Amino acid sequence: MAIAAMPLASLGDVVTQKQGTPPESLKVEQVTIIGERLDKLAGSAYVVDELELEKFEYTDIHRMVRQVPGVYFQEEDGYGLRANIGIRGSGSGRSGKITMMEDGVLIAPAPYAAPEAYYFPTSGRMSGIEVLKGPDLLRHGPFTVGGAINLISTPIPDMAEGFVNVEIGENSSQKSHVYYGATEGSWGFLLESYQEETLGFKSIDRSNRDTGYDKEDYVAKLRWRSAEGSAYPQQLDLKVNYTEEQSNATYLGVTDEQFDRDPFRRYGLTEQDQMNTRQSGVVLRHRIELSESLALNSMVYRNDFERSWFKLDRVGADSIGSLIDKANSGDATALGIL
Repeated sequence: MAIAAMPLASLGDVVTQKQGTPPESLKVEQVTIIGERLDKLAGSAYVVDELELEKFEYTDIHRMVRQVPGVYFQEEDGYGLRANIGIRGSGSGRSGKITMMEDGVLIAPAPYAAPEAYYFPTSGRMSGIEVLKGPDLLRHGPFTVGGAINLISTPIPDMAEGFVNVEIGENSSQKSHVYYGATEGSWGFLLESYQEETLGFKSIDRSNRDTGYDKEDYVAKLRWRSAEGSAYPQQLDLKVNYTEEQSNATYLGVTDEQFDRDPFRRYGLTEQDQMNTRQSGVVLRHRIELSESLALNSMVYRNDFERSWFKLDRVGADSIGSLIDKANSGDATALGIL
């Protein structure tokens, strides 16, 4: 459970609103860390907006941010399920030197935990990405040596709006992204579903088990805005999400020689490797504008995550890393075990 209260000045994350403006035009950028002040930041920043994301319909976070200057990544599973992102030479391993957020909320179970080793948001349902580098990012968390990345989820539309996207591809890949939302008077809502699955692109020795994953993601949002002409315009937002993932992932690779022959091969020892995760989150935000130059944002959130990962750890006295090292050195016994 976490609670945050943040007073904002006129150059804060939001656009100020004059008293008497209709609720429909009350623009509260509560999910952004950059907002409308890109040219006023002390450091460097980059925004990947919805139009850019729609060009290629990427579902891999690595490909979404590869265009951002100073950002680099290291592949792990080929799908971006476990992101390894670095900024300005900070090191990409487990994104450990940057702060990862969704709608301004930390996604890691603890500020210093490797975010994607536990849970990483479904990138395919995002409407924008903010990348922040430099001194201005210090207020977004204690572990911001490299920078901060904020994923922006689908916003509640100002009028009734729906979206349906269904895709199929190689390796029996399937994706469906559906949402519907509307705003009527002081109230607005959004319901969203994102489903993705694939059989994977690798093959396991002596097994017909797939190497892919199956992911389900659901989001619901509810918003209330104060009536037109309120002395102190207010907005209250509730967001609830639930995610399940099953992936037949493994840490065991192959020897250098066998990788050169077939990079899509997996040893039969990894047949039973599988990770199952569940994540649920609730975020409640409140904003009140005390004057044209002063506003107060308050946020309460809770994230729950559980992970069960059955994976090959060792064979006898040898760890999987030791076994691969021996096989690379030509050890016939190690090669036979693999």
